[in-house]
Amino acid sequence: MLKQSGFSLFEVLICLMIASLILIGTSQCYQQLQMRLSDDYLKSHLQQTVHQALAGLSKDIKRAGFTPHISTETKFKPIEINDRQDCIVIRYDSGLGDNGSRESLYSTYFDVFTFRYHQNNLEYKHAATKCDGLNWQRLFDPNDVNVTQFSIKQRSQTIEIKLTAELKKHAHIQYHLTKIIKNENR
Repeated sequence: MLKQSGFSLFEVLICLMIASLILIGTSQCYQQLQMRLSDDYLKSHLQQTVHQALAGLSKDIKRAGFTPHISTETKFKPIEINDRQDCIVIRYDSGLGDNGSRESLYSTYFDVFTFRYHQNNLEYKHAATKCDGLNWQRLFDPNDVNVTQFSIKQRSQTIEIKLTAELKKHAHIQYHLTKIIKNENR
């Protein structure tokens, strides 16, 4: 008679138990990795959104006071920051008139750009000399980003901006930015 060899029932059950433990451990690692990658993607999205929104403000601060065709006797404040430090009025000659066309080289016109923190968002308005009023444009989608803190401080040759934002649907995803911008025309 031939002798048959094989695994006993006990050995098969041990192999199945070890394989099941490995499979459970792998699936938990995969879930954690997937959650971490999702959070990293959301944080990257928030950072990119904040940097894009602040690009215009940074550009305007750098240009503040640029008026090549206005005489030096004309006095105006290139940058004004309100007492609460949540609104900034910036003045410079962009070379564009109210109608968007190029103005003459010897114009005495300068543009006013105003940014303010209002209702958990950063807002922008062209030609506003005060920080109140209606018809402001939001820099962040209110359904996507919630700005929790915004402040502007004047330093000797720079402006310091602090902004903290979070994603509306994922409040645990936050981004804090402190940006120091040098005014090029002081």
